[in-house]
Amino acid sequence: MRTWSWCGVIVLALAAGAVPPRLHAQQNPDNPLPQLQSLALTADVDVDAGTLAGVTTLVLRNTGASEVRALPLLLNRLLRVDSVLDAEGNALPVQQAVVAFEDVDTWQVTAARVQLRVPIAAGDSTAVVVHYHGHLVGYTEVGMLYVRDRIDREFTILREDAFAFPKVGVPSVASMRANPQPPFAFSTAITVPEGLMAVTGGRQLPAETHDGRVTWRSESRGPAPYLIVSIAPYRVAQRGEIRVYHFPEDSVGAQIVLGAIGAAADRLAEIFGPLRAAPSLVVMEIPEGWGSQASLAGGIIQEAPAFRSRDQLQALYHELSHLWNARDLDAPSPRWNEGLASYLQGRLARELDGWTGERAALERVRTRLIESCTADTPCGTIPMRDYGRASLTDRSYLVARLMFWLLAESMGEERLDTALREHFQRVRETGTRTDDLRAALIRVGGEPARRILDDWLDGTGWVARLSAAPDLAALREGYRR
Repeated sequence: MRTWSWCGVIVLALAAGAVPPRLHAQQNPDNPLPQLQSLALTADVDVDAGTLAGVTTLVLRNTGASEVRALPLLLNRLLRVDSVLDAEGNALPVQQAVVAFEDVDTWQVTAARVQLRVPIAAGDSTAVVVHYHGHLVGYTEVGMLYVRDRIDREFTILREDAFAFPKVGVPSVASMRANPQPPFAFSTAITVPEGLMAVTGGRQLPAETHDGRVTWRSESRGPAPYLIVSIAPYRVAQRGEIRVYHFPEDSVGAQIVLGAIGAAADRLAEIFGPLRAAPSLVVMEIPEGWGSQASLAGGIIQEAPAFRSRDQLQALYHELSHLWNARDLDAPSPRWNEGLASYLQGRLARELDGWTGERAALERVRTRLIESCTADTPCGTIPMRDYGRASLTDRSYLVARLMFWLLAESMGEERLDTALREHFQRVRETGTRTDDLRAALIRVGGEPARRILDDWLDGTGWVARLSAAPDLAALREGYRR
């Protein structure tokens, strides 16, 4: 039986139309939001009722110059805060309401404001414990088509994308971009019915069973860019330090995935150089359309088609290549690394699987860009390095994919690999900016690389070149003259 602990907290549930302005904005817009250092999530998931009861402990650091007197928190719009405690167990006053993002009016969240008993001084840290409960719903209506999140016996996912646990922030895309979340440590204790597993990308700890329910525990191996909890009737396939959690019907596919991971990781290590340590990697199968994602510390969630057809392994190669991404220091990021991953997925499929459709796939990308990025459209007039600020990062998958293909054709794949390897090894500890990549490519590729980057990264000369060239061969030759 589930009980809710209110601990004397003041909780104001306000109608959306009566939200006071302080729920919408930071207390001091010039002061950055406190940064998450660690997150401990305990949750009881009722897959039959479709609900969860969660307790999340957030350890936060004030990196600004002013003290922080109140914390803004965001949750899924069907989740409600029951209470918030400080590190000493004192109940803190909370106001909350379901509100829309100020710059995306279809994106609704539960926005809460927690009044701190002791302000967080500049440079100091504090902990808050948030008790909450409710249902979970996706955000497909916002255009996030992969966020179909719900609580269900067949498959449940808990992640920040659907605000399944509290996030420090205000309902504003602009604010979220201005306050990127650094990697953080996490631990989890997720209780589900027997027969289900609750898996994260971290180190799995011993589980506990009581009265037909199992509490699955995990902890991060190091700072992670995200926490994802994937819940399903999983089976496990393992080879060395690589574990693949798969649906029962995909046991054969899991062995194929294990082999593909090994081969692709070896090839990517040749391109980029070795990772800091041999990967202890967790792969979690998720349904098609729910959005693959990859991180060495956060784990890989991989859509089911990659388990069911070798033709779909490109999606896995794409995600694996992200393990060689240094921390992105551009805020907001133009996401050129997505285009690099898109280029590499086709190249690895050619090299490892004998795929012959790479050129045809690139021609389709060329056609899509010609049709969608004309001279009077945002993606036809804004350079890719500014795609983050312009909310055009969906185009980075296409524009940067062709850019890296052109660089490979101009420099040769071996020299491109040299540039990528030198860049990654130089910045893997410190993080990288777009200018760092540009400098590395020009350092190895010289003037031909500079011409391509001028058109495809720093400018929009590629738009006219694409329209003028009848095919990719002609586009490539245009840069050789």
